Order: sequence, then C-alpha cells, then structure tokens
Amino acid sequence: MTREEPGLTNSELAAFCRQFSSLMHAQINILDIFDALKEQSNNPLMREIIDSVREDIEMGRSLATAFSRYPNCFSPFFITMIRQGELEGELDRVLEDLTNHFASRIDETADVTERSAALFDWERATNLFTWVFIWVTVLAAVCALGAGAIWYGTTELELPGHPGPNILLFVGLVLLLGVILFARGRRKL
Repeated sequence: MTREEPGLTNSELAAFCRQFSSLMHAQINILDIFDALKEQSNNPLMREIIDSVREDIEMGRSLATAFSRYPNCFSPFFITMIRQGELEGELDRVLEDLTNHFASRIDETADVTERSAALFDWERATNLFTWVFIWVTVLAAVCALGAGAIWYGTTELELPGHPGPNILLFVGLVLLLGVILFARGRRKL
C-alpha cells in the first residue's frame, strides 16, 4: 500500500474493532478470529490487511507490529492501544474502547494523519539487537575457547599450570553457557 492510497474510514474501523472485540471476548483462537473477520468484510483493502496481519501473527509478530505495517489505515493511537492491550492481556477491552473511539468520530475524517513513510518499529529493532548480541557473544566465546586450546596445544604447559589459557577457557565456557541459558529462556516466553 502506498502513501497516496486511501485508508479506512472511522465507521469501518469501528465495525472492525467491534467484531474483533466480540470474537476476542468469546475466547476464539486468534487465527480463527482473522478468518471470521475476513469473511465478514466487504472492503478489499480490509481483507488484504486481515490476511497480512494473520500471516504476521503466524510468524510470531505482535498484533501492534502487524497493524503498524499499514500506517495509512491505523493511527499511532490505534497501534499504541493495541500494544497496551497485548501487554496487559486485555485486548478485548481495548478493542471495545477503540470501537467507542471510532464510533464517536464517524462523521469526522479518519484518525490517520500525514507522517513519514514508515514508523520506527521498536520491536523489530530490539529483536535485531538481541540477535546480533547473541551471535557476537557466541563468537567471543568460541574465540576465547579456541585461543585457550591453541595456547595449551602450542606450549608445554600442564592443564592446571599457567593462568592465561585457563582464564580464556573459563571465559569462553561462561559466555557459551550464558548464551545457551538466555536462548532457552527466550523460547519459553
């Protein structure tokens, strides 16, 4: 979708949020909710958005991140409310609030205002930084382990001997164990 394309009207957003809230309140699976929302929509743009958001959810992205890919349709206020609802676990209540917000502004223009082409995606930036940090730490661990092993292999030292290679081996093992524990902890979240 380009910046020149029209977005969604407040009445379309109110109807979308109302349906979404009702389905969330009924505790239906999120992927099934998007299938139902797509079937109920007559707007081709809304159907495209729903497909895209569903794919993003299947790939593990947050709803706020998925909706933020359509800045001409969803305002920063909408994205912030969705993100807060996800964090608090009260998405159905937030969607009801958004329904009331958009319903009270049906006669007005859409909430989306002119802004830069894309909003900065903090979630993606954090994930990228975490990925880079993990791999730099793994590289440092492998280098420390390798240097310690080479030091032992090229000298006539006994294992408990000189502190230099022992320190390198210890630092390498600690870094490697830290990465493994951090990665396991992230998977459980």
